[in-house]
Amino acid sequence: MIDLRSDTVTRPTRQMRRAMAEAEVGDDVFEEDPTVRRLEEETAALLGKEAALYVPSGHMANQVAVNVAVGSGEEVWAHERAHVLSNEQGATTFLSRALPRVFDTSEGYPPQELLERWAEGVDDVHRARPALVCLENTFSGLVVPPSEQRRVADFAHAHGMRLHLDGARLWSAAIALGVSPAEVAAGADTVSVCYSKGLGAPVGSAVAADSVTIRRARRVRKLLGGGMRQAGIVAAGALYALREHRDRLAEDHRRADRLATEVSAIPGLEASARTTMVLVRTPDGRAADYAEAFAAHGVRCIPFGRETIRMVVHLEITESDIDDAITRIGEAAARL
Repeated sequence: MIDLRSDTVTRPTRQMRRAMAEAEVGDDVFEEDPTVRRLEEETAALLGKEAALYVPSGHMANQVAVNVAVGSGEEVWAHERAHVLSNEQGATTFLSRALPRVFDTSEGYPPQELLERWAEGVDDVHRARPALVCLENTFSGLVVPPSEQRRVADFAHAHGMRLHLDGARLWSAAIALGVSPAEVAAGADTVSVCYSKGLGAPVGSAVAADSVTIRRARRVRKLLGGGMRQAGIVAAGALYALREHRDRLAEDHRRADRLATEVSAIPGLEASARTTMVLVRTPDGRAADYAEAFAAHGVRCIPFGRETIRMVVHLEITESDIDDAITRIGEAAARL
């Protein structure tokens, strides 16, 4: 079975397992785990921030970032399909009691005229105060242009708001742009990154920001039940992934490009590559039918709406896997 559902399905490599088995550990709630400290320090340095906080999941990283930025009843501006709103069970509203305000653009970021319109009347006593703008980079695999991210960040700061960047796959954005992770994170007050997506670690994400914000974030993490004890065992896997698996993402991008090109040659299918993601457009709103047929032929993927299938290339996918996937997808499509 060729599993292209997500880059979160990967298993730790032998070297990663060794690093985890041999990790130096301590009590992280007391801030005494040296492996966690190294992971946080290296992550913060890579992102150009003062400090970082290791958390169990990207969901928690995003919600910690929201909570330290937003007061009860304040507005959070984000894309309607932003992970922080659409894939975290309403946690932004439930945990931080924030009021979402959503936009819908194909690029994943808001146009200037929309921002200016939303900023009108903010001093009206009837209006909830805007507090936070959320962006994703990548947005469903699509890289946000640095100029657009800077524009949104500048607007947020000029209007007394903060910017949170959901950078779960920021590592891919940096590779695609040919810049450092710090350049991708520039302008964001808080940024979340994932060590599983793309990098292959078994557990964990981080939120990075200035040191004062991270001190507050540490309290929120504990409030949410995210305080871990000898967390260095899992942090060692994340640290290994951070050091060893970032540069190899270029291989995944190249394989995704090839997969998209070959799948597009199959009658009835149209595919495009977005960093490590391949989005396959199917006929007649039959994405679920096609995904089921592909799985029956040994290629697992997921419907991404009624007309689109998402495939994600990751570190366990080889060149021969791409060859096999193309053949199997073609065979399955011919039967539909």
